[in-house]
Amino acid sequence: MIAKISSTENLGGALGYNFKKVEKGEASILLAAELYQDREGRYTMEDVLADMEALIPKKCRTKKAVFHCSLNPHPDEKLSDELLVQIAREYMEALGYGKQPYIVFKHNDIAREHIHIVSLRVDSKGRKIDDRFEKRRSKQITDALERKFGLIPSSKVANKAVEETPKVDIGKGNIKEQVSNVVRMVMKHYHFCSLGELNAILSVYNLAVEEVKTEFRGKKYDGLIYVPTDGKGGKISIPINASDIGRGVGYTAVQNRMQKSKQNVKPLLPSVRNKVLQTMRTSPKTEEELRQRLEEQSLRVFIRKNESGRIYGITFIDDKEGVALNGSRLGKGYAANVFNTYFSNPTNNPFLDKTLYGCPAVRLEQSAIVHPSQPNTEESDNLVDELIEDMADGSFLSTGNDDWKEAAWQRKLRKLSKVNIRLRKH
Repeated sequence: MIAKISSTENLGGALGYNFKKVEKGEASILLAAELYQDREGRYTMEDVLADMEALIPKKCRTKKAVFHCSLNPHPDEKLSDELLVQIAREYMEALGYGKQPYIVFKHNDIAREHIHIVSLRVDSKGRKIDDRFEKRRSKQITDALERKFGLIPSSKVANKAVEETPKVDIGKGNIKEQVSNVVRMVMKHYHFCSLGELNAILSVYNLAVEEVKTEFRGKKYDGLIYVPTDGKGGKISIPINASDIGRGVGYTAVQNRMQKSKQNVKPLLPSVRNKVLQTMRTSPKTEEELRQRLEEQSLRVFIRKNESGRIYGITFIDDKEGVALNGSRLGKGYAANVFNTYFSNPTNNPFLDKTLYGCPAVRLEQSAIVHPSQPNTEESDNLVDELIEDMADGSFLSTGNDDWKEAAWQRKLRKLSKVNIRLRKH
């Protein structure tokens, strides 16, 4: 069961969305706690809205005082209304909203039945309900509810979405909807820290993303476009602006996802690194052999080459964990140029050597813990490698003018060199 929590200041909008579903016969009200019920036992939009608004103090400091959550069981689950009510009650109680007024809607407008809950984030005295680590606590609560009621684990919900999302096929028409389905699924289930990594994920769905920079009335704007591709990455359709797809897939949303991913990928680095290391120690002779052997380790690899055939980018993807990692993010010894050198002469395998670009191979195997508090020159070198790898990836930067990229790249390199100098002084 997956919970999606949001906060808003628009109480009418949150209630209106759900009551409109009820009016259309696409939803029903399962439960209303501490809310007014008319003589016929019904709950109306007007009454519930007035009831909740009356409980929000006029001088309330909390701007987004509305709690809106959806609880999504596995698509194969067929839960009774009674069990959904019990799940909703226990979820709200455990999250700290048990004494708050709230209303529970069951949506059946799609094959996967799910519930929406609307409540208030402040009590009658205007005090905010404790929302510290709310999403983390929510995950712990849904995990506990899954165990208690014998529900299909949420990890299988995510895996099912990944597995059932089809590739973009321009022959089927309605391309924008196909692109939207793919991008929204990827944004929800995958972690990535660069556009190159995002492109590696999208490639399997016959899709690519490009950054565009425009200027309007003297003001510069950053944006994204999504381009359907063929099986080899070639563009085969007109690009679709992210703004035409809707919220959650544009430049700002992707940047925010990258920032959050930087912390989320850290615990996964040792596992992916070790799988790649063990695979490379089998000395695959070709890139196809590498792909096949990585698949045995539940990893996919996305290799980028320039026109002369040189490998300038390599990304490893773990679909089960939902993460894409550029080689250089795993460490200096896993950067694209290492693999380019290896496949140019497979008889010389650096992954078998006692040292790997100055790093003992045994250390690479044992680095199960990331130590961000112990920066060193090697870490900075990895960042430089990563910058070079991403900047060289022309597949997602096609604005027609590369001067700004070169200048930005040089500024980042200068900053990194200053960090190195400070570290050495200490």
